[in-house]
Amino acid sequence: MPRYDLSADETIRVLAGEKLVRVAFHDGEAPYLIPLGYVWLDSALFGVADPGRKTRLAEGHPGVAFQVDTSAETGVFEWESVTGEGTFEIVAEGDAEKRQVLTALQSVIAEAPDWWQREQASKMGSLLVWKLTPTRISGCRYAPAEG
Repeated sequence: MPRYDLSADETIRVLAGEKLVRVAFHDGEAPYLIPLGYVWLDSALFGVADPGRKTRLAEGHPGVAFQVDTSAETGVFEWESVTGEGTFEIVAEGDAEKRQVLTALQSVIAEAPDWWQREQASKMGSLLVWKLTPTRISGCRYAPAEG
């Protein structure tokens, strides 16, 4: 099956339509790769996370690689994928951008199972809002030949 490059609009469609990004952080010895829930907003990926290894690594090395794909919906034989590099940062408390992100995340959180919502409610004061700003991005589709 052939591989096709995605146009800029198709790439944005994938980023706006998906909810899970895999982010690779640099820890000096080996990559640290984790999945994070996100929303696409103002040309960046945003999400919430507990403080921990990822946030510590981002402080020292904010450059990350990331990948988003449609395989959860389309399966492993036909999919679209977006990969890139960018800067991972924590959004400051009181920042207007943080309020905008939390509002946008409400639609994602509303779909979460009850156990997850209860767990996150207990951590609400410690959760951090993060932003991944792409600096390089590309997309591809793996599908049957068109025509």
